[in-house]
Amino acid sequence: MLDRVVFIRYIEETEPPWDQGNVPWIVRILVRWGMTILAFVLAEWFVNGIWDGTPIFLQGTEGYLVAPAIFVIVRAIVRPILIFLTCPLQLITLGLFILIVNALVVVLVEEVCDWFNVNFEIDGFWAAFVFALAVSVVTFALSRFLRRSPFGPRRRLF
Repeated sequence: MLDRVVFIRYIEETEPPWDQGNVPWIVRILVRWGMTILAFVLAEWFVNGIWDGTPIFLQGTEGYLVAPAIFVIVRAIVRPILIFLTCPLQLITLGLFILIVNALVVVLVEEVCDWFNVNFEIDGFWAAFVFALAVSVVTFALSRFLRRSPFGPRRRLF
């Protein structure tokens, strides 16, 4: 019984206000989509800044709005399957293979964007790798920033 109380209290104290059960699901999806849009913009700027030329190409409203939406959908569907299929490699590399899985998801998103004529192009696997790493870092930082008290003192749960 104590474990259940501690777990429920932990969830109540660490869950961001926009991701609580009483918030409509559309608001939660829009917040995650907005975080992904910002992550795409910052990751594009970062990757294009460290590479010669433009290895990441996003153009127009559809590139900045539709490509992150496709990314969220593809990541939600394909990434768990890839993680399951690469479980032995995840164990051997102590979880570092997840970076390769994220890059493969970005490459797949580029292909899906080509099907729908969305202006999102990536020049090579390593650009996709760095782009996926940058998107992961930015979305992690944004999700931590949007929590109730991201920098507040940790409270004991007992």
